[in-house]
Amino acid sequence: MAEKILVVDDDEPTRVGLAMLLAEAGYRTVTASSVPVGIRLLTDENPDLLLVDIRLDAYNGLHLVAMRPHPIPAVVLTGFADNAIEADARRLGAEFLLKPIAPQVLIALVARLLSDSKVGHAPPRRWPRKRVARDVRVDIDGAATARMLDVSYGGVCVEMHGTLASAPPQRFRIFVPSSDNAVPVETVWTRRRDDSTWLCGGMISDDAATSWRSVVDSLT
Repeated sequence: MAEKILVVDDDEPTRVGLAMLLAEAGYRTVTASSVPVGIRLLTDENPDLLLVDIRLDAYNGLHLVAMRPHPIPAVVLTGFADNAIEADARRLGAEFLLKPIAPQVLIALVARLLSDSKVGHAPPRRWPRKRVARDVRVDIDGAATARMLDVSYGGVCVEMHGTLASAPPQRFRIFVPSSDNAVPVETVWTRRRDDSTWLCGGMISDDAATSWRSVVDSLT
């Protein structure tokens, strides 16, 4: 059976065009126009590859890359060159392409990624996430309170309460228990739960990996 590809893009002509291109190349496709629907389809449809735009209304396409329940290949698409976003995408194990993309280039990349995944070269499996059983202080400017929900050796999910005037900042700090040290975290995705609550997912930089592992081990 042909491989299934999930296409997530909030621009309908682009979404339909990508789906048609992939179908003509022999792939099955499912599509979504938003991150919440994409998250559901990642589980319900069990696709073999994710193709996702970066700018998705109030969301960031990297949210979907980070939330993959299985280490399937992913390709991030954007019409705006951004070295920081490209670095984040690649750290999450995704390919990064600028629009407009030549059809033959995209199809060749998809074929290579799917072929590699069959012979054991799939993107590195993310470390398992673990629930945090106790409160750990998180320093986020403008948030009245913030607490960690779950952690892995590569990142963290934080819940923020308070009166943030806008989305959480691009970077925040998590204090190591029983010390004055803090681990810097780079924001990958954010989602507003209600008028006073944000959820935020972040990645740990390579230079902070050792101290962060100590934090994770002390919490789980």
